[in-house]
This record gives sequence, C-alpha cells and structure tokens, in this order.
Amino acid sequence: MRRILILFVDGVGLGLDDADTNPFVAANTPNLTMLMSGRKLVSNQQAISHNKFSFVPVDACMGVDGIPQSATGQATIMTGVNIPAYIGKHWGPKPSEEIRILLQSNNILKAISSNNHSVGLANAYPPAFLQQLQSGRRLPSSIQFAFQTVGTTFSNIEDLRRGHALAADFTGEGLQYHLGFEDIPILSLHEAGKRLVLLAQKTDLLLFDCWQTDVVGHRGTMSAAIDTVERLDAVVGGMLFSWCESDGLIVIVSDHGNLEDKTTRRHTRNKVPVLLFGDDHSSVAASINDLSDIAPALIKYLEQ
Repeated sequence: MRRILILFVDGVGLGLDDADTNPFVAANTPNLTMLMSGRKLVSNQQAISHNKFSFVPVDACMGVDGIPQSATGQATIMTGVNIPAYIGKHWGPKPSEEIRILLQSNNILKAISSNNHSVGLANAYPPAFLQQLQSGRRLPSSIQFAFQTVGTTFSNIEDLRRGHALAADFTGEGLQYHLGFEDIPILSLHEAGKRLVLLAQKTDLLLFDCWQTDVVGHRGTMSAAIDTVERLDAVVGGMLFSWCESDGLIVIVSDHGNLEDKTTRRHTRNKVPVLLFGDDHSSVAASINDLSDIAPALIKYLEQ
C-alpha cells in the first residue's frame, strides 16, 4: 500500500553557494548531502534523480510579482491551484478569507480522504495554542486550516506523551525547558525522524509542519541558522534510516525562501527544494515544476 510522509519546512529556499551567507552551505549536512547525491542545496543545482532520491528546484513565485509568502505558498501546495495568480498577489503569513474559501472548496486532504485514504498532522500543540485557535484569537496557517477542513483533531501534549505526535522542535526540549512540561519525553533528533516514520505507517498521508526554519530565517543569527539546518539534517537522517522503499514516498518541501540567505531577514524569491525519497520518486519528480504541481502529483501517486 502506498503512503506519503511530507516533511514541510517553512521558509527554506535555494541560496547562493556561499558559506558566509547560506547556512545550508556552511552547515554539516551528511544526510541532505546524501539525498543530493553529494551536492549541496544551492540555487545553481539542476534537478537530479538518482537511485532512491530525486531533487527538483521549484518555482515559488509562480509568475506573480512580489515576494512569496506563507499563506499563498502553503495553500498552493495543499490545493494544486496557483493561489497567488488566482488572487493576484502573494499573501501571508495567515490565509485571508479568500484563501480559506479556496482551501475549503478543495485540497489534497479532501481529495484523498474522499477515496478512503487516511490523513494526519504529526504536530503536537501546547494547550495555550489550542485554546487560542479554538477561541479565534489565533488564526490557523493554510496547512492547519486544510487539516481543519477534513475534521482533523490537532494532537496535544497527552498525544505527545503517548508517542502519537512530535513536538515543534522535534525533540520536546522546548516544551520541557521553556514551557514547563517536565514529564515530556526528550527524543534525540535521530529518534524524532524514526518516530515520524512510525507515525506515517499508521496513515496514508502524514504531514509534519516544521515552522521553526522560517522563524530562524527572520530572527536568528547565522550561528542559529546553521544549528537549525544541522538539526533538520539529523531528523532527516532518522527518517532515511527507518524508511523502506516499500513504505512509500517521503516528500520534503517548502513554501518560499528565507533561511538560505542570512543577508536579509525577509523572504526571498529563490526557488525552493522538493526532495523525494522512496517508491516511484522519479516519476513524481518528473511532474513537478512549481508549487501548484505538488498536490496533483501526490494524488496521482496514491491513486495508482
């Protein structure tokens, strides 16, 4: 049975091959480098497909002037519709009413759920976040809203304790040391990647939303950015260690650039990476050129 595990990394583009400005060049990334067949995630890298891995540099601007934003980028990934072109602009960070209407009418989760496929969001959220979301004081992201359209119940701290979800920082350290949840089990980054694979084996499409990459792109130092990239790489290592080709397809994707260029705290117009690992990766990669191609490609993959 085919399955998909999506690791969504917010705000990760393809920057210059420059260790002084691009943490993806400066960082030690053995697992991402292996996915890239020995190459780095940089802007001059062409699409490749090798053995069990494929890489596609994907257009996040999609023919619309301005700087790509999270709401429209994520909504495009989830719907397969060029949302910036449809509404005439890039928009974010949270989806407008117009974008929510588009997400409500159709998205990849609704499409595959209607064909009896299960979907899941692997993130565990603290009580304050869930209360603010329920009260309307906090708006969901486009990805979160897409899951709401299919009735997904967001995982909480208890789900995390039981091993049924993953903390935003992968390990749970932030919840334990900064938010006071002292009984939260702490995972290594490798273990976090393995947990994602275990969770993915229980559903047909599982997504984990890694938003901290965008936060560090906006606010963090170069040192913090390098640390973030290396942490992400270690999680990817745990995923690759545990994933068999027969398990299905791993998809690593972003919505816009940011973290890859530490000369600015703003988003970039850079292309974003789509990394694919596992079953039939090359066929899926061949059908992806921009963010709007991702949902149709994954729906087709599950239905074959």
